[in-house]
Parts: sequence; structure tokens; C-alpha cells
Amino acid sequence: MVVVIDSSVWVSAMHFTRRESSPVLALQYARNRDTIATCDQIVDEVRGILVDKFCWEPSAVDYRLGVLLAKSIRVPVPGNLHACRDPNDDMVLECAVAAGAQIILTGDKDLLALNPFRGIRIVTPADFLTIGA
Repeated sequence: MVVVIDSSVWVSAMHFTRRESSPVLALQYARNRDTIATCDQIVDEVRGILVDKFCWEPSAVDYRLGVLLAKSIRVPVPGNLHACRDPNDDMVLECAVAAGAQIILTGDKDLLALNPFRGIRIVTPADFLTIGA
């Protein structure tokens, strides 16, 4: 299964949460069981939030993302899709469509409200952990 992870889940898993939290467990589950798809825009947003808002060193973010995304696929997102009420979330939808994803992992209510989107399930990290269990 191909999974796209929204920046809110990346940031939660990398910065805020305990090891047994839903974002951390969902990220680990996706890395072990599925293929994670991403795009430059999602990676740039995660990097920007961690560096600018949470004062991470850029090299630490790059290293951690490099490890977490080592087996992922990266797809181009030209910015042609406009479907979400928050236009900043369109990149997640477009990434999922371009990658042929089956699932988007997010905590974002604007994205969750679109479930399903073009046959792609949009679920929270907690819900993702119950899929296929």
C-alpha cells in the first residue's frame, strides 16, 4: 500500500510525541509495512516548521528525514490540483494522486472532511493503526 503522510503527522511524530503515540506508531507502521510517498513541498514544509518554529538545526532535520524517508518514493507536484478548502493542503492531495496512494495520514480537519478523495482514504494516525490489524 502507498501512504502519503501530511506534514502535521510528520511534525507530531518527530517533535511532540512520545514513542507510543499514534503519530509515532503510525509512521513506524507505514515504514515497516507500506511504501511512503512524499513530495518536495511536504518535505519543505516539515523542514520549515521544525527549523523556524521549533528551532531544530537544519542538519538535524535533514538527517532525521533522510533516515525516515530512506525507502520512500518522491513524486513531482506541480500545483495543479485545487480541491481543499485550505489551498495549502492541496499539495497533500496532489501528492497522493500522483503517487497512486491508497491512504493519506493526517490530523488536518480540512483534509479529513474530504474522505475519501478520488478513492484515496484520508484517515487519522489512530485510525490508520487499526487498518489491516
